[in-house]
Parts: sequence; C-alpha cells; structure tokens
Amino acid sequence: MKDNKDENNTLDEDELFRLGGKKSNFVITPAEVRYHHIKVEDLDKPVAAIAYNGLTYSLFRTSFDWTEVEKITSRLSAAYVITVIKKGWAIWVFEY
Repeated sequence: MKDNKDENNTLDEDELFRLGGKKSNFVITPAEVRYHHIKVEDLDKPVAAIAYNGLTYSLFRTSFDWTEVEKITSRLSAAYVITVIKKGWAIWVFEY
C-alpha cells in the first residue's frame, strides 16, 4: 500500500494538466496550451504566459511539491491552470 507522499509523486497523466477555479477542475492536454510572453501592467519585463481556450494566463508560481501546489491553488480566487514542467508543476493565473 502506498502512502500519500508516494501517490503525490506518481499522479496519472490526466491529473497533470488542470484548469482550476473555485468550484471545478477540468482536464486539459498539452496540445491545447500555447506558450508565449505578455506584458503585465505592474512589471517592467514581459512574463511567461499560456493561452488556453481563448484565454491568457500568466505564470504565478512553480513548485516541485504537489501538496504545495494544491495548498497555493486552494487560496487563489482567480481561475488558474496547472501544467507539468521538468522540475514539478507551474501554476498559471487568469489575466484576460
């Protein structure tokens, strides 16, 4: 029997890409995401962003710990997308 820590490190592929909001999670696939950069009003340099389903999300935070990702996203009031990166996960928040 696996403990929770082991399960967090071996999530199924369908768990690795999510569009999140306060009340729902939807599975998205890498082919549906387009990576680019955007200018955010309060920042001098462009930030990494993704486009999904006609909407744009900016990079909010990255983490190698799935438990931390769940904790962070549970506190977000905006819609978000979680994608897999080489060293864990990236959290992207809705911009426009």
